[in-house]
Amino acid sequence: MSDTPARHIHLGYMYWVNGTHWGGWRQPEAPQDGAFDYAYALRAAQTVERGKFDFFFLGDTLPGDLVQEQWITTHNTGRLEPFTLGSQLALGTTDIGIVVTAHPTYYDPYILARMTASLDHLSGGRLAWNVVLGANDVAARNFSLPDLGGETRYERADEFIEIVKRLWDSVEEGAYIQDKEAGTFIDNSKFHRLGWKGKHFSVDGTLPLLRPPQGHPPLLYAGASELSRQLTSKWCDVNFTGPKSIADSAAFNADVRARAAAHGRNPDEVLFLPGVTPIVADTREAAIAIYDRLNASLPLDADPITGGHDAAHWQEVAANPRAGGPLKYGTRNLGIVSARIGADLTRLGLDGEVDASHAESFNAEGQRLLAQIAQRTDRTPGGAQAVHARDLLYSAIIDGFPIINGTAAQVADFLEEWFDGGAADGFNIQSPYLWTQLDRFVDEVVPILQQRGLHRTEYETTTFRGHLGLSKPQSYYGPGGIDEERAALDALEQASELAPEPAAESSNAQ
Repeated sequence: MSDTPARHIHLGYMYWVNGTHWGGWRQPEAPQDGAFDYAYALRAAQTVERGKFDFFFLGDTLPGDLVQEQWITTHNTGRLEPFTLGSQLALGTTDIGIVVTAHPTYYDPYILARMTASLDHLSGGRLAWNVVLGANDVAARNFSLPDLGGETRYERADEFIEIVKRLWDSVEEGAYIQDKEAGTFIDNSKFHRLGWKGKHFSVDGTLPLLRPPQGHPPLLYAGASELSRQLTSKWCDVNFTGPKSIADSAAFNADVRARAAAHGRNPDEVLFLPGVTPIVADTREAAIAIYDRLNASLPLDADPITGGHDAAHWQEVAANPRAGGPLKYGTRNLGIVSARIGADLTRLGLDGEVDASHAESFNAEGQRLLAQIAQRTDRTPGGAQAVHARDLLYSAIIDGFPIINGTAAQVADFLEEWFDGGAADGFNIQSPYLWTQLDRFVDEVVPILQQRGLHRTEYETTTFRGHLGLSKPQSYYGPGGIDEERAALDALEQASELAPEPAAESSNAQ
């Protein structure tokens, strides 16, 4: 059995109990409940394990105001704690990796290191940690904390992650010798105290269990800001940010890998799996019809035309940097979209057509939305399939990870194009709703990828790192450990700085 599987498209599944499209739960074929049902989550995990996915992803948020957040993502209002659910799913599956989500701001590094190491042992090396750094002052108040936004959370996370990795390494493999004749239970030399005293944490160590089977369970992260690039390149194994084009994704990947190399890491062991939402049907037209049906289920403002305000109000809102991103409830109207794209849509109403001359007046943001609509629906201003104002509003609301509407073969083509173009090492698949779309992807798209030699037909390895083709990381401690290497490099650097400058060559030298 090979420890390094041939390069193929890595597939993860982002588990949201209601699907990732807000309108998914409203579809007549969608299940009405399941958020707190183990059998429901197990069905999803076993389905993607049947498709030989690399991992099953338990995302998480720490919402504070469920009444308000239901309008952003309904799954925020009902979600089991990921470590608890993950431990149960490890018992109900045999091969697939399991990702648990934890926010460094709201955990203690010692507790998180112990929980993750324990679950890695119990799952046979199938655990990964998804690091999240979102700032939410309402959630913070549930933990007796201020809103730790800005650079502070990244600085704290940097220290947090290093402590966790050192704790994972604090008990070497072979430490529990249990020599009955000698009466020696442990090898004292294989236990290492951190003695960590940093800016945010003071941790003595050690963990009361062996180094995890994977050494360091993989770290996953989503983020494309400057600070996020720094965090990914220094610590993380997988980034699932979703730039919206092949070119943008390839450039982002290259930048982060170059930073990883500067940290002394193997840049090929930083993987990029952008999120993608496939909508699979017998024809592209049928998939687009499902997409339109989902969008028609989105909650709009009571006044979806102007939102009860004039154009000047929305211009001011749009100018605020915090107003970027997908439109939240209360800003789901043509007024804010008009301000963003630099052209008035309110005079059209929701059903008005956007003609070619009107579209020419759109700014770069408007042109981006039009391109997104064309990619998803084949609709263009003045084209055979017309663009309506509501199309722009819907796209502004669900803006984010790529959505691909089409047949199983067309979805497979999309994934292969991104994979071959260097934009992705794989994908974090998200179903817009359950169960139909998940089943169709596993039963129709995956076999096509397998036939093309792009996806495994059987698991070649038994660990999460093995599925991803990642080597087992070196320990911080012991002979040849990371700390020893760092000390040697520091000594060489200091010796170089203290060495005398070489004598200048004589100008008469032959």
